[in-house]
Amino acid sequence: MTLKLIAQRLLRAAWVVLAFVAGLLIITLTSMVIKHVAPVRGRKFLLTTKRLWCVSLVWILGVRIKRQGQQMAAPGLMVSNHISWLDIIVLGTQGHVSFVAKQEVAEWPVVGYLAGRSGTLFLRRGDRDSAREVSAEMSARIRAGEFVVFFPEGTSSNGASVLRFHGRLFQPALDAGVDVQAIGIAYRGAAHSVVPFVGDDEFLPNLWRVMALPEIQVDLYFCPPVASVNQDRKGLADCTHQQIRDALHLD
Repeated sequence: MTLKLIAQRLLRAAWVVLAFVAGLLIITLTSMVIKHVAPVRGRKFLLTTKRLWCVSLVWILGVRIKRQGQQMAAPGLMVSNHISWLDIIVLGTQGHVSFVAKQEVAEWPVVGYLAGRSGTLFLRRGDRDSAREVSAEMSARIRAGEFVVFFPEGTSSNGASVLRFHGRLFQPALDAGVDVQAIGIAYRGAAHSVVPFVGDDEFLPNLWRVMALPEIQVDLYFCPPVASVNQDRKGLADCTHQQIRDALHLD
C-alpha cells in the first residue's frame, strides 16, 4: 500500500469518525427532546435527522446507489435481503424508515447506540415474547404512517443467494392491512467481496476494509408492492422472497 493510499484511507476514517460523533450528539439530543416535548412531530424530525445522517455517511464512504423501481407511496412494510451492516445505511437514505434488527446490532460500537436512539426495534432471535413485542410496535408505527423495514432472512449472507424468509414479522402488514414491498440489494465490483458482514466478522475490522474501497457500487431493486389482503404470513414471505431472487437474477 502506497503512502498516498494510506493517507486517503486515514482521511476517510477521520471523516467517518466525525460523522459518527456528530450523529451521536445530534440524534441523542433530538431523541431526548422529542421524548419530553413533542413525541409525534418530533418523531418525524428524528426520522429526517437519521436520513440526513445516512446520506452524509454514504457520501463519505463513496457509496454510489443505483436505484431501479419506485418506493411504494403509502406507508407499509418493506423487506430486503441482508448482506451487511451497510444495508441499513443505504436503505436509510431512501426515506423516513424505521428498522428492525437483531439484538446483536445493539452491541455494535457507536452504530448500535445510534440505531437504538433513532428508534430501531431490536429482536431477540428465538424469543417469542420479543417477537410479539416487536410485531406490535411495528404495527403501531405503520398505522402512524411510517415505513418499517426488516430483513426476513434473520441473518446476513454473502449475497450469492437469498436465504429462506421467516414469516413471523410479516404479521404487522396483515394487522395493519398494508402492502409489503420487497427490495433487492446487491453490491457490485470490488464491494461484492469486501462489504459482506457474515459469520464471525467483527464490526470495526469490517468497517476498516470497507473504508479502503475507493468506491462502493450498490444496486437497489424496488419490486412491485404485494397486497396483504387475502394473504397469510407464509404467502407474503414466499412471494417477496421470489421477487428478490428474480430481481437479482439468482437461481
